[in-house]
Amino acid sequence: MDSSPLNCRPSPSVRGMTRYVVHPPGRSRIFLVSFAVLATMGLTGCSTFAEPAPAQEALVVEATPMFASDAEASAAAEAAYRNYIDVSDQIARDGGANPERLEALVSQDLYSQQLEEYGDVLAKGLRATGASTFDSFKLESYDPYSGEIRVYVCIRVSSIRVVSKAGADVTPVERPDDLPLQVTFVRESDTGAHLSISASDVWSGKNFC
Repeated sequence: MDSSPLNCRPSPSVRGMTRYVVHPPGRSRIFLVSFAVLATMGLTGCSTFAEPAPAQEALVVEATPMFASDAEASAAAEAAYRNYIDVSDQIARDGGANPERLEALVSQDLYSQQLEEYGDVLAKGLRATGASTFDSFKLESYDPYSGEIRVYVCIRVSSIRVVSKAGADVTPVERPDDLPLQVTFVRESDTGAHLSISASDVWSGKNFC
C-alpha cells in the first residue's frame, strides 16, 4: 500500500531552498537552508563419460533485520534526523567552522560535498542565528534487511537568519519558512544500527507542512 502523503508518488528532485537539496543528475548536495543563497544539484569442459555432479542446495542465509518493527525504525530515523539538525544548526551559527562534526551523520558522498559548501560559507564570512525545528515526521518505507529508511518531514526555519561579517541580516527574502521533505537514511555498516542521511528531496506534491 502506498504510504506517501495523499497517495502521491515522490517526484524527481527539484531545486529549492532547503536544508538539503538533491541536484540531478545522480549527485546529491546538502545545503543549509540558511545558506541556500550560496548555491548556484569462462571456458567450460566436459567428458563424455563424466557423471553429472550432484545438485547442490542453495545456501540460504537468514539476515537479521536492522530494527524489529516499523515503529522502531521510525524512532531511530527521527533521532538521527534530530541529531543532524542540532549539529548542522550549530555549525551554521559557528559560520561553517569545524564541519567535520557532520561526518558521522551523512553519507560519505554528501559529506565530501558539504565540506566544499561550508568552505564557501567561511570564505564569505556568513553565519546563522536561531535554530530550525521539524515536525510531521512520518515513515514512508523501511527495508529491514538493507536498513534503508525513507520518511516525510516538515522542516521549519523561520527563526534562522543569515548574518554577514559586518552584522547585517542578509537572509534571502524569497526563502520559504517551511518545507516538506522526503529524506532517505541508510545503514552505516552491515553490523551496526547507525543511520546516515544519504538523500533528501523537496516534496513537490501537496504541502503537508
